[in-house]
Amino acid sequence: MIANMPAPAGLPAPIRAPGMAEIKPDNGPAIRDGLNQLRAYLRQSDASRRAGPGSRAARPAWMSGTEPQRDSVWLVTYRPWPPGPAPSQVRIFAHDIARDKLVARSTRDDRLPATKDLVKSRRELPPVPLAKTIPFPSPERQPDMFGLAVEDLVRQQFGRIYKRANYRGRRPGRKGPDVLWRELGDLFHELALETGDGYWHEVADELGHGV
Repeated sequence: MIANMPAPAGLPAPIRAPGMAEIKPDNGPAIRDGLNQLRAYLRQSDASRRAGPGSRAARPAWMSGTEPQRDSVWLVTYRPWPPGPAPSQVRIFAHDIARDKLVARSTRDDRLPATKDLVKSRRELPPVPLAKTIPFPSPERQPDMFGLAVEDLVRQQFGRIYKRANYRGRRPGRKGPDVLWRELGDLFHELALETGDGYWHEVADELGHGV
């Protein structure tokens, strides 16, 4: 986790720029791993844009269509709560990442900068309750399985709070960022298709009509 990081004031503003996010447990090693992954994906994205649409250079499988400049970069972390083998909810933290500092090659060995220098802000989002009727894996004995079980819940809460519509979640077996988005309306269409939740259909339709 990241200590002494001020939370931004006021309500979260909708994310407007194309971007990506990684979802990780809220602990130091996982946060560093997530930042390294985000840096690698951003560099792949930048290389694809420099190559141009007619390039024959191989592109990562996670890209589709014309790759936009992804200026909005987030690390979303989760923490089972209360601690122990049977948490009742998941606490969620959204970290706004300094894109330019993350992708820069600032040292000869290309070492990742300190976490405190890459995180612009850290905001705790409303927690997500874990349904008592679903047997979630134990976060103590099966942390990886627990992460897989709650990833969609974390992703949906992130999209709900930041009004990120056109997002695409990483499906099992597909490499690439955990969350991708281009324009606002598309994210909610993706959410509607993935979850079948009528709420997202309504939001997508409102955006489509300029509401």
